[in-house]
Amino acid sequence: MAETFIKIDKLLNVMNKPKVLVFGNFNYSTNNLCGQTVKTRNVYQLLKSKENQYFSEVAFFDTDSLNANKLGLFQGLYHVIKADELFYLPATKNLTYIFPFIFILSKLFAAKIHFVVVGGWLAEYLKHKPIHRFMMSKIEMIYPETDALCNCLTMDYGFNKVRRLNNFRDTNFSPVQSATGNPIKLVFMARVHPLKGVETLFKLSQRLKELNFENVSIDIYGPIFEEYKEEFNNLLNTAIKNIKYRGVLQPNEIYLVLSQYDIMLFPTQFYTEGFPGSILDAYISGIPVVASNWMYASEFVEQTSGAIVEFNNVDAFINKVLTLIENPEQIDALKQGARAKSHEFSSDKAWEVIKSITFPIKQ
Repeated sequence: MAETFIKIDKLLNVMNKPKVLVFGNFNYSTNNLCGQTVKTRNVYQLLKSKENQYFSEVAFFDTDSLNANKLGLFQGLYHVIKADELFYLPATKNLTYIFPFIFILSKLFAAKIHFVVVGGWLAEYLKHKPIHRFMMSKIEMIYPETDALCNCLTMDYGFNKVRRLNNFRDTNFSPVQSATGNPIKLVFMARVHPLKGVETLFKLSQRLKELNFENVSIDIYGPIFEEYKEEFNNLLNTAIKNIKYRGVLQPNEIYLVLSQYDIMLFPTQFYTEGFPGSILDAYISGIPVVASNWMYASEFVEQTSGAIVEFNNVDAFINKVLTLIENPEQIDALKQGARAKSHEFSSDKAWEVIKSITFPIKQ
């Protein structure tokens, strides 16, 4: 009899726990990793690690599957109906066309929508979208990556359910701190796209040659934007030997590989970047960042963890890198600051935020 009551108690306990759905682009079909897919996977893995303890079930729907089968959207919407807590990570197309259906279903079937923002584009997107602004004001919570975007959503749009959720990683990697040596190794890891500032890397390469810096190398990692492949390959074919493309790193390779470099280069021309995952990966790997001053740069790159230069100023970017190369002791100091900065972006801290919203303390 006692065993029966225990089984019933466990069953009731499971039934009382919410069902979770993570709805976003996982890109499992091609495994094409970018900021969107990496963050979506990280959110899912974090919530999945809490299954049974906090949630009865943590499922996912990969919107990338819709490229092969548009009718698969009905399956995704069916998952929404079954969910109690929906963690939604859309890009603009998804938000424009799919979100209205998700919103209506969430109201009909009492699913709470947690909008996890990827990047810094949301405020600009909502300017001319009054219906989307109305729907967004009625959901459970919006989680931007930056304070500036949080302030914009609350002050400009009047949203009162906004909470910052840092981009995060779940890792115990600890880099071996070593003095900057010879050669000095520079790295770029992001989507290989002209608006990521890739051409700045080749201009830096040329300047290094002109100044006879033979002890400096530049390596590029990341998926190549399809429409940029021909131009990028032409740049590589005419480049000098101090710059090379190294392919795409898999998640289990990133920290070990990056920790062998001295500086992460991030000359982005995307002004509305959120918190780029490559910068976080650099910090975890113990290397500082030289970045162009995109909209939110000052929230993530400090004087102790890197350097910010004027946005879209190629000469300023190159000159800052050259200054650090000429002063390797400054690079060593920044490496320590980069590692310290990484602790702000752990999965434990992300869970504290999500838990406080999903399971608020009853007064």
